Amino acid sequence: MKARPIDIICSVLAFLVTPFFFISFAVSIPAVFRPFYYACITPLHIEETSGYSRETIVEAYDDVMEFIWEGAEFKTGSLDWTEEEKAHFEDCIPLFQLQVILACVLGAYLIVYLILIKKKVLNPARFKGISSVSYGGMLTIALMAIIGIFAAIDFDKLFNLFHAVFFPGKDNWVFNEDIEEVIKILPEEFFAVCVGFIVGLVVLLSVIAIVVGVVYKVKNDKRKPIETEELEETKKSAQ
Repeated sequence: MKARPIDIICSVLAFLVTPFFFISFAVSIPAVFRPFYYACITPLHIEETSGYSRETIVEAYDDVMEFIWEGAEFKTGSLDWTEEEKAHFEDCIPLFQLQVILACVLGAYLIVYLILIKKKVLNPARFKGISSVSYGGMLTIALMAIIGIFAAIDFDKLFNLFHAVFFPGKDNWVFNEDIEEVIKILPEEFFAVCVGFIVGLVVLLSVIAIVVGVVYKVKNDKRKPIETEELEETKKSAQ
């Protein structure tokens, strides 16, 4: 069946949505899932470098997360903080919430899109027999490769560029460890681990999308000759 305009539009949207969903979903895990940070404390030697106990670190981190996600009063456990630190975490709130909302909305679109294909309500446009979601996975891997190369060459520059883009005109994210203690429990190495995790998970999801698309194409190609033969036999019988 020939793809209709609505099929083409939905397929193009799926192609564009896929990278943003994979990325927003991967970012949501370290941003929301506290055990991710807990698991990094020992391997990154945060106790040793910060000079604080694990209990102090966890308490301060939990207070910050409760401020971001639950609207609690800004606290950092027994650690000292400044108004600049509080202002930066306030700036983080809409970004954190936006990427979670984005992951949910885009994920819902892809789920509905795939269900409608399964129900044969939509007949997705396929280039060379491969779905737009699979091509979206290919685009995502290309984007992750670019980010990974930049991170490997100069993570500091990438880190600064990220903040310049998402916190334009502000410098309250540049902390002074002598007076702002929270930054000691959130070292740059932790954010490097976050980037590595996000890139790895996004690539994994993209590979799965590509493999599923290729497997479907192979199965469909094998099925076509059989369906063609059955159609010809049906025509002969009708004659």
